Amino acid sequence: MNDISTEAKKILEAIKLYGPIRSTELIKMFRFSSKTIHKHLLRLFDEQLIKKIGVTPKVFYIVNTDVDHDFGYVGKDEQIIEQNYIYVSPNGEMFRGIHGFWLWCEKNKFDFLKEKKTFIQKFKLIQKLKKNGLISAKKIILSGKNNLYLDNIFFSDFYNIAHFGKTKLGQLVYLGKSSQNKILVMEIARLVKPAIRNILEKYEIKLICFIPPTIDRQIQFLDVFKKSLKLNLAEIIASKIPSFTKVAQKTLRNLEDRIINAQKTIAVNPNQKIDGNILIIDDATGSGATLNETAKKIRNISKENIKIIGYSVIGSFKGFDVISEV
Repeated sequence: MNDISTEAKKILEAIKLYGPIRSTELIKMFRFSSKTIHKHLLRLFDEQLIKKIGVTPKVFYIVNTDVDHDFGYVGKDEQIIEQNYIYVSPNGEMFRGIHGFWLWCEKNKFDFLKEKKTFIQKFKLIQKLKKNGLISAKKIILSGKNNLYLDNIFFSDFYNIAHFGKTKLGQLVYLGKSSQNKILVMEIARLVKPAIRNILEKYEIKLICFIPPTIDRQIQFLDVFKKSLKLNLAEIIASKIPSFTKVAQKTLRNLEDRIINAQKTIAVNPNQKIDGNILIIDDATGSGATLNETAKKIRNISKENIKIIGYSVIGSFKGFDVISEV
């Protein structure tokens, strides 16, 4: 701090007082040239005294309040958190790994070492449920009902883990959809593609179907997801029936309502050729009603004895839950 110029210190004080603030606003405030302001901002940034938030072209500067913390020896167990945890602050900043976990503990006044130990234990238990990166959820969807038209359904992960909140994939799906962030959706595709490949090979999948979106968005999650996966399979088209009032299936809290919603709002063209096993893909599954009802419509069309597998990036831990955020 002592090596920073007087001008830079004045800019730092202005950021403390008025931040978040843009460089153009600092230029007007101090009547410095753009080159001079950015030179001082770069120095303050290098010293980790400030940080940037926002997205180009709307970039803002704020004081960096993140405290350096010695997390001790980062061993094999700690690497679990480093590779599988994401914390999102109330103002939308994303922090990955041990640092994010520590910030979450600080915010909630939790004991870091105690929570770290518990998280690692729960993570390892969930990993035991996985085979080839997949959780089989056939026995828990639709609250254990027998009228299943899916031969199996898989998740890559649960949406959340106990009081720790969203899993890594849960956070990425939530942020990818809510912020319509292509980069995050592409990251998800990269993470789960090996597991999807396992399904394609094990069940000799010939056709693929993507669940259509309910809510209109400029960037649709599954559109980006599909392009990023590059599966190169023939596609069965499922359509969402338009209506004046759109009720997102994931907002319905009653299982029967979810089933009715899926029955009445998803259509599959009966003239499509269905001559092989099918994988139906969705982003998030609560009850499994959407995947199951889509499978039912496909079975009504097919004259052959086919297998239909459901896949969702994330799913409910309890078997029936309302994942209304996504």
